[in-house]
Amino acid sequence: MTIQHTPPSTYILRELHDVAVPESVSWLPQTVGWKVLAIIGGMALLYIGYRYARFRWDNRYRAEALQAIVPLDPKDPAMTSELFSIVKQVLIYHDSGYARLFGDAFLAALNQLMPTQPLFDDELAIQWVQSTVNPNVPLTESARATLKERAALWVKSHQEKASSVEQRSALYPWQWLKGQRHG
Repeated sequence: MTIQHTPPSTYILRELHDVAVPESVSWLPQTVGWKVLAIIGGMALLYIGYRYARFRWDNRYRAEALQAIVPLDPKDPAMTSELFSIVKQVLIYHDSGYARLFGDAFLAALNQLMPTQPLFDDELAIQWVQSTVNPNVPLTESARATLKERAALWVKSHQEKASSVEQRSALYPWQWLKGQRHG
């Protein structure tokens, strides 16, 4: 049993018309000001992204050095030479002139790049450098652990010399054309 609906026959409903649906409002901005603001915002986001990528690129050596320092075992007597090699590579990244440094000059270069908190200005640092070439200068396990912590802190927080930053930033815009290495 189906019910058949018929249109209204009363005189009140006969005069009704269907409601006209208005045009939908666009979500896109209608005025030029919003478009200009969107362009400026997009450019600001691109610039912030570029600066972040540049920061990450410029500091990738720190992450690589920390990845090399973390697995070093203070129980291993050869760890001091490996730690010295890692820190020396970080120094050479800044300036190839650091490659010939050893002893007090090496420690002074480390402290020079971290002037607010010199980490390598004590007897332990001198023994560390001597232990890399002289097996008669052993370091205790706690001393090696302290050196590992200091080296990790130095890698994380040292500051570059202004001359090496200027040299890299002068090369940076054109290095990709010439195939030069960053740093």
